[in-house]
Amino acid sequence: MLDWKIFSAKFDGRESKAFESLAYQLFCNEHGDKIGIFRFKNQTGIETEPIKVGKDIIGFQAKYYETPLSSKTSDIIDSIKKAKRKNPELTKIFIYLNKEFGEGEKEKDPEYKRKIEDFAENLGMEIVWRVPSHIEKQLLLSENRYIREHFFKLGRSIIDFLDELQRHTENRLSSIHSEINFTGRVIKFN
Repeated sequence: MLDWKIFSAKFDGRESKAFESLAYQLFCNEHGDKIGIFRFKNQTGIETEPIKVGKDIIGFQAKYYETPLSSKTSDIIDSIKKAKRKNPELTKIFIYLNKEFGEGEKEKDPEYKRKIEDFAENLGMEIVWRVPSHIEKQLLLSENRYIREHFFKLGRSIIDFLDELQRHTENRLSSIHSEINFTGRVIKFN
């Protein structure tokens, strides 16, 4: 099990941005993209440019909410509307959520979830939900261990270690020069 309290503590005040990054990693992994996906700053409706998978043109959104999902129906619908307006070729949209849906009273699917799906369907799009049960499964795969550790382990992860190693190396090498100034003369080294 992933501990979302650790995620919140580690990224305190930056949870939405961190969740976008987590969703991006998982989306790329799920679709076999090893080099990343182009994106624009403050991209409208979806987090990156859409990708083509078979016949589908797919985008994704990451939604980190602290309030119940039922209160965010209009926000999700608005994002879908913007995504389709900016990317009319979209046929499928993955929506990553940090919360599970609650069961509906009459049917399993709650009414607000069906409302979102119906809205997307009317725009010619299919929604693929990625909720914590999906995220947990993906992060328990051995090839995603470094992602799990980075987002759900307090302390330093392998990503933090590599970033620190790179900064350390740059700091050490930046002081090395190929020439010195000695008594007004420049001496160069090969």
